[in-house]
Amino acid sequence: MEITPEVITVLRNASIIGNELTIHQSLDRVLYLKVNKVLTIHGAKWDRKRRAHVLSDTLRSELVLAIETGSTERKKTIQQEIGFFQTPEHLADLLCTSVPSIFGMHVLEPSAGLGRIADAAIKACAGMVTCVENYPANAQALRDKFDHMDDEVAIHEADFLALSPEVLGLFDVALMNPPFAKHQDITHVEHAMKFLRPGGFLSAIMGAGVISNSDRKSQSFRAMVQDHGGDWELLPNDAFKESGTSVKTVMLTLHC
Repeated sequence: MEITPEVITVLRNASIIGNELTIHQSLDRVLYLKVNKVLTIHGAKWDRKRRAHVLSDTLRSELVLAIETGSTERKKTIQQEIGFFQTPEHLADLLCTSVPSIFGMHVLEPSAGLGRIADAAIKACAGMVTCVENYPANAQALRDKFDHMDDEVAIHEADFLALSPEVLGLFDVALMNPPFAKHQDITHVEHAMKFLRPGGFLSAIMGAGVISNSDRKSQSFRAMVQDHGGDWELLPNDAFKESGTSVKTVMLTLHC
């Protein structure tokens, strides 16, 4: 759906602070309903106490992109399109503590989403975090979030699987929550290992099927993990409940 110019003007003059969108001008009922329809499409809910529309973390970046492009076209949900389920904060912290140390280390976060793992890594005193994100709305959200932290966070809008160590460099640690569907988690982890320096560590959240599936790719992957002395940790069944899925997950840690 194309957004009319008058609605675009209202939204571009509004302020978005955190997850709150505030409209500062008075609107007649017809224009308000048009504006509210666009906000509702992107999951915004009116909060009378805050006098603002409250946005979800997942859809905030899509609304920003819709305002920029003037279109609310969303053929698929972000989960359907790219398999993105935001890493809960407690799992981001767990990834950081699952390796011996990230203090002062150069950390790679492929499929960075909205930067939850990067936040945790910075909190844990990583030296530098390099984020790779292919989805434009998420990449823009990352730039908005970390634009004042150039010396701590580098952002690459790109398909991680299309990158090479010659382009991106080598890292001490890789922390990741890749998409799971169709063995994408295996593919991403195998690719991430190419970017680790000798002695580097990797910690990844993966679909639980990786430890039990009988297909050749899964069996080969488990054999590789065993060769590297990797460890599996089953995560709680509701680990991703707040992100909108009950998918069962595990955490893999290994030493390259």
